[in-house]
Amino acid sequence: MKTLIIGLMAVFMLSAFSAMVLAEEVTDEPNLIATENSTIDQATANAINDELNESASVIDTTLARIGIGFTFNQEKKAEKELKLARLELIMAKIAAKNNNTEAMEKALEAHERIIARVQERINALDGKATKEGIKKSAEKLVGLERAIEVHEARIAKLNEILVSANLTEEQIANIQARLEKAENSTAHLKEVQAAKIDKLKTKLKAVANMTEEQAEAEIQKIEDAQNLSAVKKKVAEVKAARNENAAKVISEVIAKLEARQNETGKNASNAIEKLTIVQEKLQEKSEQIREKAGKMREETEENNTEEEQPKAESGDLEEN
Repeated sequence: MKTLIIGLMAVFMLSAFSAMVLAEEVTDEPNLIATENSTIDQATANAINDELNESASVIDTTLARIGIGFTFNQEKKAEKELKLARLELIMAKIAAKNNNTEAMEKALEAHERIIARVQERINALDGKATKEGIKKSAEKLVGLERAIEVHEARIAKLNEILVSANLTEEQIANIQARLEKAENSTAHLKEVQAAKIDKLKTKLKAVANMTEEQAEAEIQKIEDAQNLSAVKKKVAEVKAARNENAAKVISEVIAKLEARQNETGKNASNAIEKLTIVQEKLQEKSEQIREKAGKMREETEENNTEEEQPKAESGDLEEN
């Protein structure tokens, strides 16, 4: 009797969970307004500044995987997989703080597998071969690009946390290699997404009989509606700062090793050399990101100036 009750409860919970997932998938998407600005909403800002400071467990990741299993929309699957990837980053952080390098490695490996599945979802995203269907696909892809940008900021945060953890020089160097691979995976995701957007532009030109400039303008409207440019700039600033912080922490570790080597005479040159390479890479990465953010800012200012000039000329004509 007890077994039967437990079984019925499990079926009830599973049914309720399935209904919740299906309801989520059929929820109408909000109307998008094509106006790009330099600010972002508070929810997005909070996500970019995610400190990964909450708890996570195997139960959390298992429930997240069940949710993905009961989700049949490719876009929603990708969104949930990025949330699961975030949980794996938190699991890696917890494992590192508990000095459990094996569990940390497993969490980062799981993260890589999840990112690979997100790529599959992006490749599978395809709407109706109509103007509206193509635009709807583009909206989904731009939304995913925003989510990938935010996730990159989270990887940078994990890096900032891990270099401050109680790890050996060897472990820090190994983690950097693993996180660099994670960064490369998300960077590749964006390349896949960009290639998909290019294909949609080609489809728009064919289906809606548009020129290259018209198709570009349609995609730009969608990006502006989701404020993609502002999100990219904010993520770049946060990533640069987090890499700088990580580089600073490693510089402090190097200084301590050098002082200890001078005091005790114990050779630490190998560890110092490894950490110096890591520190220089992080600093270089930060500078590259800041340079890229600066170019994005300049492009935005130029675009704003170009948009304002016709308005000013129009105003002058009206006065005359």
